[in-house]
Amino acid sequence: MIATLRRGSRWTAAALLTLGLAGPATLAGCSAENASANCPSTSECTVTFQRNADKAQVSVLGVQISVVSADDSAVTLSVGGKEVTVQRDASATIGGLTVNVTSISDSEIVVKVTRS
Repeated sequence: MIATLRRGSRWTAAALLTLGLAGPATLAGCSAENASANCPSTSECTVTFQRNADKAQVSVLGVQISVVSADDSAVTLSVGGKEVTVQRDASATIGGLTVNVTSISDSEIVVKVTRS
């Protein structure tokens, strides 16, 4: 499709290519500080927080999520302003989202977030 565009349509081709490469993460509307998000759909994101950051937060699926505290077995998160503590390899439902803590290491915390 892009190959058939006229020479004067380079901007259009670039815009289409950019939209295609941006993928669902852009559609899910995520932003982050000391965190990254991979959103394969508009109802699911995997978030990686930097564990030792002063402030680690992300906005995914229309909700602000931040790390309040963590130890080797559990993480306390603020999800849309409500706090919840989730054990590693466990999940909790809060504010219409299911939050699953998949791993906790010395350097990062990985959380899967899905719409309930």
